[in-house]
Amino acid sequence: MAGPQFFHLQSYSRKPNKAGQSIAQVLGEAARLPEFSQHVPEPKPCRVIFGLSPAEVQTRHDEMVAAGWCEVTFKDGTTALRGIRKDRHTLMTAVASHPHLTAQINADQEARADYDAWVARNVAYLRSLFGDKLVSVIEHSDEEHPHIHAYILPLDDHACEARHLNPSWVAKIAAEDAARAEGQPDKLAVKIGNDAYCNRARELQDDYHLRVGIPSGLTRTGPKRKRLSRQQWREEKAQASHMAKMMQTIKGLTDDLEGREEDLARSIKVAANELAARLDQAEALHNEAEDDRLRAAQERDRLAAFAVAQEKEAAARRAAAEEEARGIREKAKKDAADTVANAERAALKIRHNAEVGVHALHEARQAFDLQKIVIAEHAAKEAAIVALKVIAGVLSGDVGVKPDGSGWFIRDEALRQRAQALHLGDALREIVTTVSKLWDKLKRHLSPADLSPADLSQEQQRSAEAVHKIDVPPSRQDGGYRP
Repeated sequence: MAGPQFFHLQSYSRKPNKAGQSIAQVLGEAARLPEFSQHVPEPKPCRVIFGLSPAEVQTRHDEMVAAGWCEVTFKDGTTALRGIRKDRHTLMTAVASHPHLTAQINADQEARADYDAWVARNVAYLRSLFGDKLVSVIEHSDEEHPHIHAYILPLDDHACEARHLNPSWVAKIAAEDAARAEGQPDKLAVKIGNDAYCNRARELQDDYHLRVGIPSGLTRTGPKRKRLSRQQWREEKAQASHMAKMMQTIKGLTDDLEGREEDLARSIKVAANELAARLDQAEALHNEAEDDRLRAAQERDRLAAFAVAQEKEAAARRAAAEEEARGIREKAKKDAADTVANAERAALKIRHNAEVGVHALHEARQAFDLQKIVIAEHAAKEAAIVALKVIAGVLSGDVGVKPDGSGWFIRDEALRQRAQALHLGDALREIVTTVSKLWDKLKRHLSPADLSPADLSQEQQRSAEAVHKIDVPPSRQDGGYRP
């Protein structure tokens, strides 16, 4: 396998160049569309080696351009954002051709193996050169020489400038800018930039030859470039083939040596790992035994501390229970005393109110006639008696506050009607509420030893009988009342 290498980079725009080439034309030819493949006698579909198909490259390119933008500066110094112009180069391509005929590669298995290795080296070189911007590599095998096309997009550049993907173009722009910065005329700056472009292009071809050409048995240039005779060209091709074979041999020996070194390293690593594992196991057993001893000591200390704490807690609970019982007894006595005192105060208040009523009646007797005085006195007495009966009813349970707190009730219908007739509801509500609370509180703090249910029932009965003895005398037949 011998012959000159061929590797070429070129960028395109959506607008056709002087040769009529545009992105649509380039990708259409890659896809072997009929209108772009008339130069091929029998077009065949391309083979996608890496990444996207030509149609998918076109879609990805159009999406990139639609999202791109560039900043434009006007004569007055203002700037604005604009979309990507059609004449901007937005697609970079690379083409590499194999020197042997397609028929030879299809007929010879050894030639096919060498060709496949050449394709793999090209893909690896392109990926190292362009990284993630390399979106597609395809193969054409329907022409005299098999060749591959690569498509690269400036995906990380909002300006979509594909020329900046070409190392030679980058060197040209840098050289021109440096020349202009030094004050060189524009024409000379352009010449300096072109020289830099050519120098970088030669370096790129040298790098390609080193990484792809030499391992594939290709020469750096052809016989015409060096002006070689046929014999000299045959010798150079033979030398290139010999060099490729030597490199393959060296690579095989290197791979074998690397394999042996890797095997030895793996063996050493396995032995080291086994030794480390045994040491770790021994250390783990030792640590486990030490941990068990420490845990046993800690558990012993914990149990001893727990026993002491339990003993202290039991003593504290006994003391607290005794203190709480003493407090409950003292509180019950105090609440009982408070309840009796409150009841006495309520009775005094009632008597005082009755006396005030009697005194008021006495004063009214001087201003009104005797009949009205008698009626008023009777009403006051009846009010006092109703009040006493209501309070006694609280003690007997016939009078009390409703559970929902919405008011108070009187079970004795006659007593309820007398209270309503005398309009005593508002006057007695507070007294009933107070006495009910005091009576309930007193009953809660009375132990069975102090007052049994039978005693409580007997006391309630006595209270009721005492109240029933107090009543207003019946009215006289003549319509008056006895004073």
